[in-house]
Amino acid sequence: MTGHKLRLRGRFIIAMQIRLLNETEYELSKSLWLECFPEDGEEFVDWYYSDRSRPEYVLGAFAEGEDTPVSMLHMIPVDMRFMRRTEKVCLVSGVSTKSTLRRRGLCSALFDRSFPIMRERGFAATVLQPFDPRFYERYGYRTFILRRRAELAAESVVRPSETVGRPYGERIAPDPDMLFKLYSHSMLGFSGCTVRSPEYFRGFIKEYSMDGARLEVTRYGCCAGYAAGGEFHATELFFTSNEALPYLLPGGFARYSFPLPADHVPPKGSGGAIEEFSMIKPLSPDFRMGPGPMYGFDRY
Repeated sequence: MTGHKLRLRGRFIIAMQIRLLNETEYELSKSLWLECFPEDGEEFVDWYYSDRSRPEYVLGAFAEGEDTPVSMLHMIPVDMRFMRRTEKVCLVSGVSTKSTLRRRGLCSALFDRSFPIMRERGFAATVLQPFDPRFYERYGYRTFILRRRAELAAESVVRPSETVGRPYGERIAPDPDMLFKLYSHSMLGFSGCTVRSPEYFRGFIKEYSMDGARLEVTRYGCCAGYAAGGEFHATELFFTSNEALPYLLPGGFARYSFPLPADHVPPKGSGGAIEEFSMIKPLSPDFRMGPGPMYGFDRY
């Protein structure tokens, strides 16, 4: 447990404690996530708290005598592949602070406390997906994965005839073992990607079975994402054949956005720019990323 004082209006008036959460505090912290990320919704947060995170993964800042954190970050263990090596990496997610207490140094205090914990737990590096890369540079993170966020209008989603399209366009029921094989094949040759398992994809299927989510799977690829009005935003799109790409986007939307490797030739008619998707901070002096190409989908 670490004490920290929060400066408000030029005076130290609130004593803060920074600590790992217990079970009760963990459940209460959902309200902070929903306050800061209301677009996620309760169903997603309940899934994330049960399937991805744990109380011992969450570092929170607490006002004296309170059980609900006013600021927090989640430290999720993942295995990532860097060329032929697998490294134990800490994925930082859910970095959030109550709107009334921002710009008071709480986020800095959490990161300062989190790095020794990560090292104690044996993590070789820590990664995150930034809302603003410049914000996280102050904590030692540097961009290591660029990706293309492609965008298409419905009229540009060209689907060859059904005859030509088979078997690329033939939908199949999501299966954890098959998704694992598709993902593993798709990530061959890339570094910076998560080493996943069939168990991971069981949770993946559960996530994309929620209201507003879509999961399209063929024998040659997978597209997963969320609908927002007449738009579909894919968060994962992996495929073993370029010919499969036109069939993976779900029908019925006016516009689409989806991720691709930065050097991937985008589909005809698509726009979109290269974005800084993932940042990394080494924690061990022996950690080496090695040469690229770097790509991955670790969203949270």
